[in-house]
Amino acid sequence: MKNILLKFSLFSLFYCVFPVNSYPQIPADTLKIDSLLNVAYELEQNYPDSAIAIYERSGKMANEINDPLREGQSHHYRALVMFEKGDYDKALAHYNIAMEFYEVAGYLTGIASLHTNMGNIWLLAGDYDKAVELYFKALESFKSLNDTLRLMLSYMNIGSLFHKNQHYSDGLRYNQLALQLAIGLKDIPTLAEIHHNISLDYYKLDSIDSFFYHMQKARNFAIESGHMYAEMLTYNSHLEYHIDRQNPDSALYYARLNIDAAQRFGNPYNLTGTYNMAASAYILANRNQRALELLQKALSIGEENNFLPMLAWSNESLAKVYAELRDYQRAYSHATALNALKDSVFKMEQQEKILSMDRKFNVAQTQSQLEQKQLTLQLQDQKIKRNNALIIFTGLFSLLALVAIFLLYKFLKNKSKLASKELEKEKLQREKHMIKALMEGEEKERRRIARELHDGVNGNLAVLKLSLDGIKNNEFSGLLEQTMVEIRDLSHNLIPDVVKRSGLKNALEQYILNIRGSSDIQIEFQFFGNEHPVSEEIRVHIYRMVQELISNSLKHAEGQKILVQIMVNDNAVSLTVEDDGKGFEINPKEGLPETSEGIGLSGIENRVTYLQGNFDIHSSTHSGTSVHIEIPLITKAVL
Repeated sequence: MKNILLKFSLFSLFYCVFPVNSYPQIPADTLKIDSLLNVAYELEQNYPDSAIAIYERSGKMANEINDPLREGQSHHYRALVMFEKGDYDKALAHYNIAMEFYEVAGYLTGIASLHTNMGNIWLLAGDYDKAVELYFKALESFKSLNDTLRLMLSYMNIGSLFHKNQHYSDGLRYNQLALQLAIGLKDIPTLAEIHHNISLDYYKLDSIDSFFYHMQKARNFAIESGHMYAEMLTYNSHLEYHIDRQNPDSALYYARLNIDAAQRFGNPYNLTGTYNMAASAYILANRNQRALELLQKALSIGEENNFLPMLAWSNESLAKVYAELRDYQRAYSHATALNALKDSVFKMEQQEKILSMDRKFNVAQTQSQLEQKQLTLQLQDQKIKRNNALIIFTGLFSLLALVAIFLLYKFLKNKSKLASKELEKEKLQREKHMIKALMEGEEKERRRIARELHDGVNGNLAVLKLSLDGIKNNEFSGLLEQTMVEIRDLSHNLIPDVVKRSGLKNALEQYILNIRGSSDIQIEFQFFGNEHPVSEEIRVHIYRMVQELISNSLKHAEGQKILVQIMVNDNAVSLTVEDDGKGFEINPKEGLPETSEGIGLSGIENRVTYLQGNFDIHSSTHSGTSVHIEIPLITKAVL
């Protein structure tokens, strides 16, 4: 059974990275280094040489401030870029340097990552003993994190590695371990991939019933989660099976499903392989014209993308079909192209073998210079335990990077929120102090004016009254007496000592009684509860607010009735003042109108803000005005 398109779940197989800003620091130099590391990371894919240069610069800066963590990161990330470029000996040298710095910094996560990265190099070099040793060290570190997700993915990687090396029973064992964890995590897309991998192990072990069972599971999970790649793999595996078993009807059925899935997935390489494989099904069913159409499509995509092995497959199939159709000229043309491609493919394979041998030599030479004695002991110990040890392969630090970056983001966001709250708290405190100062100034001015009225103007009027007692003018004398009473009442209103002497309820009753005697407007006063829990300061403020609201209604509302209602409970004082006057319009988005200062509302707002209460006003030109104020008796902390 061919292995074209059968890609296993080797997550991050040769590229294991973890977050640049794992430990955010406050000093400016540290932030500069982190910024450089982030910039270099963004340049890695398109400008690898520039990324390496920036990593080197960040390492020098970290050395100057004696920061072993970031100096280790600069070497680690440099090595990752060198690995991608194929400079494996240089990459290994920088991994070893990074290891020293991480050990000084005590960065266990970074050390585990380095073990995985170094194991990847030894795997490419062909030294499976050394690779297994390093993977085992990484595995122990990952287990200490107690991370079920990464353990599951590790088992998947190991199972896929065993399958690739034709150890199907071992591959099945690790894939089944991954399956148990995936079931617990309810990870549907990953369940699709694991069941597909298990089915392939069973196929190689000639357990066909289990092959079909897990392949159907894989397809169901893939469709449920919208995992198009996994869905395509299941169709491809079914197609290969029925071609191998010479079942044309079933092969055509899965060929159509595979083509549809590959077209939806859209990857050119997979699409080329799918067309080639589907063409084999149509050839099996003696439908050569349809096979030619698919092979021409595969040939076109393969030429456009220079997929040499795929082109060889397409030309080989085309030569056979044209020969079957007795079109020998075209058959010869494609056979010639196939021979040319075979030479190219052979050269590629030989070149890869040479490069692999060269990598193995360079890596072994570099590593032996660094730790020859330790390597010998570790290799001997690993060979003794090899048959019974767990062979662990994982490349999952890219996922760990996302988690760590997310945690960093949350940390910085929370820190920013705390700073904003502190600034808001300071702002509220300043506003509160300012409002208090304004109200205290206002009270002082009221007292000054009251004293002037009581001691000055009213005193002068008293002298004038005594001087005019001899004049028999009752009308003039009565007017003078009334003026003196009004000035005395005004003076008392400006200094509400009556609130302190008689209490809030009695003071307001007296105040409203005086207004009733001098106005035609009906004022209804209601007081519920016991005012003893209310502090003297709050009583005075409520008295002032009632004054301002009634005065506002008398001056502007032009109504007939005013209702004043006060309710006191254990937690708050509620004040409601309503009138049936002409009211005014309030824009819900803009709040109080610009004339609010002129109608006394801004002063009330200041008092409510100072007392940390709530102020609500409803008014319209047709329904009068209703003001509701609620003052807490227990002072709330400014958050």
